[in-house]
Amino acid sequence: MSSAMLAGHIVIASFNAIKKLYRTLKPHRIGVYGPSMTGKTTLDQYLTVPGDIEPIPLEFRTTHARQNGYYVLPTAHRHQIKWKTERHPVSSVDIGGQTQFRSLWVEDMFIRRPNVVFFIVDHRVLNYPQFTQESVASLSYLVDAIVGKHYPQSLSRKARKNAKAGYRPDMFCFLINKMDIWWTPQAQYLWDNGLQREHPIVYPFRQELRRLRKAGIQADVEAISAQHGMNVEKVMIKLIESL
Repeated sequence: MSSAMLAGHIVIASFNAIKKLYRTLKPHRIGVYGPSMTGKTTLDQYLTVPGDIEPIPLEFRTTHARQNGYYVLPTAHRHQIKWKTERHPVSSVDIGGQTQFRSLWVEDMFIRRPNVVFFIVDHRVLNYPQFTQESVASLSYLVDAIVGKHYPQSLSRKARKNAKAGYRPDMFCFLINKMDIWWTPQAQYLWDNGLQREHPIVYPFRQELRRLRKAGIQADVEAISAQHGMNVEKVMIKLIESL
């Protein structure tokens, strides 16, 4: 091996080592939001310890304490995502999906400024119009904060400052959970041909996804099953690698 080639390998190895150390110290930030019972906590648990996750009883849904009349944002925690030879540390916060906690989504988004924002729904979009309406309203609320600059009154001073500074996520992912329930040959065909937005679960949300794309924010559509670990790491790594 020539000295020039050896020097090149050393430079590449040094660069990769520095990059790995940087990400260890400063992991990618992800924001996970969406309606109640769509699997956000299950996904958080799976990212912490991969494997089949027991269904979470209704009485153990994520809730948040109040302080001075406002809900308190939980502390972010780290995960290590592994897929084949790729490993990436990420940080996230588990936030409830009930309507009263929507303001915390925006608070978390502007406080931590996640690289990737995930909005999670599930198969109930196919069968329950009320759930669909609530989910569309939730996504609209989030998109308004990102591109419309409409913020909740409870937004903290720091979050409002970051919002005014022009934060936007590098990528937005409309994430359909519980694919073990709703995935069909039709879904496989649409995903294989890049036609995810034609799926009946996605269709009601297309206008909001268009708003993001018109604002210059990439909006992808992906499918997982957080409870069974289907596609989770693959999707996460794919999105992180594309940043």
